[in-house]
Amino acid sequence: MVDPIRFVSSNPNKLAEANRLLGIDLEPVSLDLVEVQAASAETITLEKLTLARTKIDGRLIVEDVSLGFVSLGGFPGPYIRWLMESAGGEGLGRIARGLDDRRATAICCVAFWDGKAAHLFHGSTDGHVNADPRGLRTFGWDPWFQPDGSNRSFGEMTSEEKDEMSHRARAYRKLAAHLIEHEGRARREADHVDML
Repeated sequence: MVDPIRFVSSNPNKLAEANRLLGIDLEPVSLDLVEVQAASAETITLEKLTLARTKIDGRLIVEDVSLGFVSLGGFPGPYIRWLMESAGGEGLGRIARGLDDRRATAICCVAFWDGKAAHLFHGSTDGHVNADPRGLRTFGWDPWFQPDGSNRSFGEMTSEEKDEMSHRARAYRKLAAHLIEHEGRARREADHVDML
């Protein structure tokens, strides 16, 4: 029997997306992790993983996201969480309103601890930030971010539509492929041992 995978986050929207994208039910774990301030989502994600491993055993997933304006050198980038907590989406919209170039890149970095080693998976989506929200305001900056190739923001899309192009979906599809490959191999090896 394969151990459950724990998903470390207090955000139910992230858990719902991860469950849907992986096609499995992750075991939610809400931990109060001190989030390091760093210039990359990868550094933050690895630090979260290190801290989570001191508090829980077994296989686990942590993630971090980033949203940065091209014309601002990638700012706010991984500091988007703090911008949203202090100024909300309206603050993000005010920044966009003041820019001639509203192009932005959304990035998700997922770290998976398999019990022995860490594996990182990245996904990114290019688009732009709208000055005014469009669609449901239930998940972070979704109503402000409009991916390239769409005339709608993430907040205006169904879950399935968002999964076609979101930064998080791209990262989790890579994790899903990893799980299929490695867990399938582990099952085949276990079956082979049982047959001996």
